[in-house]
Amino acid sequence: MNNIKVIIDSSHKNSSLLYAADFYCIDTFIFIDTPEKKIGWLPSTELEKAKRYSKLTEIKNLTFELENLNKKKIYPCLKSSLVIDWLNKNDIQEIFVPENFPIIDADNLRKFGITVNPIQEPFYKSRVIKSKEEISYIKENSKKNVTVMKEVYTIIGESSITNDNKLEYNGEILTSEFLQDYILKSFIDKNLSADAVIVSIGDQACFPHEYGTGELYANTSIIVDIFPRNRSNLYFTDMTRTFCKGKASEDLKKIYNTVYDAQRIALDKIYANVDGRTLHRIIQQYFIDKGFKTGVINGVLQGFFHGTGHGVGLDCHEFPFISVNGTKLPDNSIVTVEPGLYYLGKGAVRIEDLVLVTKNGVENLTNYEKILEIE
Repeated sequence: MNNIKVIIDSSHKNSSLLYAADFYCIDTFIFIDTPEKKIGWLPSTELEKAKRYSKLTEIKNLTFELENLNKKKIYPCLKSSLVIDWLNKNDIQEIFVPENFPIIDADNLRKFGITVNPIQEPFYKSRVIKSKEEISYIKENSKKNVTVMKEVYTIIGESSITNDNKLEYNGEILTSEFLQDYILKSFIDKNLSADAVIVSIGDQACFPHEYGTGELYANTSIIVDIFPRNRSNLYFTDMTRTFCKGKASEDLKKIYNTVYDAQRIALDKIYANVDGRTLHRIIQQYFIDKGFKTGVINGVLQGFFHGTGHGVGLDCHEFPFISVNGTKLPDNSIVTVEPGLYYLGKGAVRIEDLVLVTKNGVENLTNYEKILEIE
């Protein structure tokens, strides 16, 4: 046996484990992946479910086997000791592990003569190229996500503008928190879920991962970024739109139109095996050529300071990337395309679509219009 992969983690947290074992579990378990079989040591509570739903070809009782091994007092009381015992019985001295493999277990393995080789992500390179089934999952999720974004648009559109420039909806001042709660509840109705969403306004939105708080105002940018996971197929989707209820300033219009054009340029240049780093540099240069520089202004980083895109699958952010550390985009990879510009006092804009990369270009999975001003 060679090329033995070992993961000790929860598939709730480790998407590589979820991908390889095809089993969702909140508890930590042991997974050994060999060219011949996939072995899992599962807690007693997960055994029968794993037999029914996982891709594991051999399932062992983690609770009982660890207890029995501890009685022999040969190894420390660690899950990795079961791995050592199995490796020794199969005359294997070398394994490959993810970059986030527990240090205490790596030390234990090395102490007993096992060579431990960490592999940087992606641990399974095949994850980057999506299967037909994975593509269908993400398409399904994206359609549902678009429906939620339409609902947000409707709420903002049906809001009135008060004398002090606030948005009022159904007799109440509209807030970021209200829209976030609405979105999360709408996800549940569509078998989606998320820990958080972004509804940020004005200067708040200049910090791209600011979730947003407080009252929403007219005539300023509102960034809505929603990235749920399907509760059944466990794949993510991701999209962002920037809205302005009322009239956008000339500065905001110029920023929006520039981001819109930058995204169009990026979408037109994506095809199988294009280099993500090169594409990102093209977008960076486009913004500079249009007079939108990136740097620290009055002590705050402003401009375009995040990646142009990232892969989406069992993680919301995964390979491949369109960024300064970008990689090639393989055929049938799925990535976001999300340039943005952020300037305090002027406006913040991000527009994000999810696309399937093909040899002939992209198939846009985010079938939703891009409109800044909502009357």
